[in-house]
Amino acid sequence: MIEKDGKEILQPSPLKIDDVVRAYPVGKLAIFWKLIQKLNIQKAVSRPFGENGKKISNGIIILALNQLSGRKPLTKLEPWIKEGPLERWMSIKDTKLNKDYFLTALDRISGDYDEIHFSHANSIQKNLTKGWRKVVGKEPERYLFFHDITRILWNGGKKNKYAENGHGKLNGRLHMGFGLVVSKDNYMPILGYPVRGSHHDTTTVKETINNLKGSGMKNITLVWDRGFVSKKNVDLARKSDLHVLSAGVKSNSDVIDLISRYNDHEIEQRNNIMRMSKDKGIYVKDDIEELYGQECKVVVAIDPQKKDHSRVSRDLLLHTLETEKDKKKIASLKKGLKPLVIPSRGRRGYTIDIVEEEIARRCDGRSLFFCTDKKMSAEEIVRTYFQKDIVEKAFRHLKGNACLSPVRYQLPGRIESYLSVVNFIAYEIIAGVLWKLRQNDTKVSYDELMTEADKIYEVQMTSKGQNVYRWTHMTKSVENLLKPYSITDLQA
Repeated sequence: MIEKDGKEILQPSPLKIDDVVRAYPVGKLAIFWKLIQKLNIQKAVSRPFGENGKKISNGIIILALNQLSGRKPLTKLEPWIKEGPLERWMSIKDTKLNKDYFLTALDRISGDYDEIHFSHANSIQKNLTKGWRKVVGKEPERYLFFHDITRILWNGGKKNKYAENGHGKLNGRLHMGFGLVVSKDNYMPILGYPVRGSHHDTTTVKETINNLKGSGMKNITLVWDRGFVSKKNVDLARKSDLHVLSAGVKSNSDVIDLISRYNDHEIEQRNNIMRMSKDKGIYVKDDIEELYGQECKVVVAIDPQKKDHSRVSRDLLLHTLETEKDKKKIASLKKGLKPLVIPSRGRRGYTIDIVEEEIARRCDGRSLFFCTDKKMSAEEIVRTYFQKDIVEKAFRHLKGNACLSPVRYQLPGRIESYLSVVNFIAYEIIAGVLWKLRQNDTKVSYDELMTEADKIYEVQMTSKGQNVYRWTHMTKSVENLLKPYSITDLQA
């Protein structure tokens, strides 16, 4: 096919085609495979295993590509590979790709031998990080890493080391967690690890800190969601010379004292304005204060729009409560207005706590951010905290595009290999796609790029007893869109 006047038209082939064998999608796989090559992923996985390295890395890479391509059962991977381009690209024509091939690859990464646990996961992750840094570039002198945990369902029989009942949205069902630390500038993975289902997010911090300490990097700042923040965890980080950046939890009395210390007019001044978007700004005021047992740069921010909305919403609820006669509705309103509304003798059985109402009004539209690195500016602290949404988007990609959940492996060693290496690589490939989009200022999203790539098929034909391959949907606009990934090199 060729493009003429923006349309695809058939052009007679100079080759005499004897037969059309099959057609299969190649667009997405081509993007992923080129990034695997670009980011030195195969070499990183192979390194710990010597002569057997290529065989093991091939198995792991196929599993990672399977995650990104619909996640087929292990027993169905061989026909998927044999019928598509991967067998040719990876030079694995004579390899028997049965279920044992892939399970063996997982078992070589981590497991138990003579009741002693071994794992190459951390070593492989360090190799992968070194690999992408050579291409993407190192972080600036101050390393800002986003750290978060997602919960994933486990489909198995009995409980094991990781699959347990416990915390999160899957509370009461067998599940486990997957922790991820990514870089600030490029959102590339630094660390990934499984978390026991019964363990609360806050209890996983020590493991993360210990792994980062062994990385050889200095000046690390961990950017946390509020759920990780506690005096104990902040102490753990500081004792290991790591800094913490996060937001204060409003259930903490010290946070409330700091967040309500200033009057609105002390913060809402022109010299304190900080632009958040084209038409939106917030006011910030910073100081050095003690919080969570550490001396920190503390930033109190006011969002005027949020402040007005909060006050109006609460006053309307209080007004409704004072005029409502239905007992069930009154009970519901009282519950939603705690701690402003407290039990009291009298006809209605409650009273409004004037002190709590005043504290609530002073906190309307306010947030508190802090960083144990006092050299950071207020604006840098606030903008960095809001960038943590990138990690949440990364988890959405892992759960959606990379089919992270549910986990079906039974042995703890295989679960560790699957989460710490296979999904680490799957996320690295996703991050690589996004890096290329930003690097080339491409005005499409990840999903839009994948939609276009999905339209590209490779048609396998025969001519004079030899295989001939042609790609469809390769219009000029598609070629330009995919040019940063150099996938046309893969056309046979």
